[in-house]
Amino acid sequence: MRRGFGGSSQDMPAASQAASAGGTSLARSRNAHPTMRLDSFLRTTDTGYQHAEAPTQGDRFVRKMATYGQVRPSVSFISEPRVTRPVQNTSAVDMSNLPPSWVDPKADPRELTFEIPPPPANVNTEFIDMYKNHSLMLPSERYQEHLKMKAGELQWRKDRADTFMYKKRMNVLERKHPEGIIGVDGPLYPETTLYRERHDQLAAQAQYKADHAEMRYGNLAQQTHTDDAVAFRDYGTDPQMQRSKDICIQRKCVDPAIHPFRFLDTHDRLFPKYTPVWDPGRASAQRSHDVRDKRHNIISGTENVLTYNVAKSWEEVQAEAMATRIAKIHASQREQPGDV
Repeated sequence: MRRGFGGSSQDMPAASQAASAGGTSLARSRNAHPTMRLDSFLRTTDTGYQHAEAPTQGDRFVRKMATYGQVRPSVSFISEPRVTRPVQNTSAVDMSNLPPSWVDPKADPRELTFEIPPPPANVNTEFIDMYKNHSLMLPSERYQEHLKMKAGELQWRKDRADTFMYKKRMNVLERKHPEGIIGVDGPLYPETTLYRERHDQLAAQAQYKADHAEMRYGNLAQQTHTDDAVAFRDYGTDPQMQRSKDICIQRKCVDPAIHPFRFLDTHDRLFPKYTPVWDPGRASAQRSHDVRDKRHNIISGTENVLTYNVAKSWEEVQAEAMATRIAKIHASQREQPGDV
């Protein structure tokens, strides 16, 4: 069945309902304050409007923090992790308190041309003591003192004005140009005078960060250091080291000259090239242990000293005999140079 113009309010679009509600609210609050009229209009027309305070029941006022809607602390403010909304590389801001890069010194001809003259270091207040002078004086002396007091007061007022003006100009400089003046002066200029205190702070901060980074690098290098044998670096190649030195464990003194038998293979140990029959040093040590280092016989009292002479091998005897014959031949040739 077709409906006419006299349909219900439910069939009206949302825009027309909001317009009619807004018109009604404005008509009701025609004589109210404009702020109250705007608040009433927003309450009746804005669908996203929500009051920050939760409605309370009763005649007691209870202060509560709004925990719902579009006000803090919302769900995204208290329970949303940073992982769900990561910071993009293009929108990340460097967490540094250094001035922006465009204020850095760039060989501008205007560098360090702006300066604020410092205030006087010592303000002379001797004229105040002259006011307290009530002693007898000649008219000429009193006049001279009057001129000094007048000049001193003028100088004091000038110094006072210069001090106030210096403080005012420095406050304006700190508020208007806290990070420096582009192309003129800034805390990154080494010869700056206006930002000397800030420059010293940044220099101390940079030195602290450099020291901290150096200590951190050494600590990380120590914690992450691994031996070549553990990390299998150059595995299977000749390490060019002494025996067992590439193993990172406690090792004994291993020297080929002191411990030659540790460097013998199985064949050399089982079949040595030279087998000593009798060692005079070992025999002398054993006998000294037996007689307890006594040089005399405890019964007869005679001297008890033995010599330990070792017979030479046949090869050594032949080599000495051959050397003796060759020496004799050379001697005979020197005596008779004409004979062959």
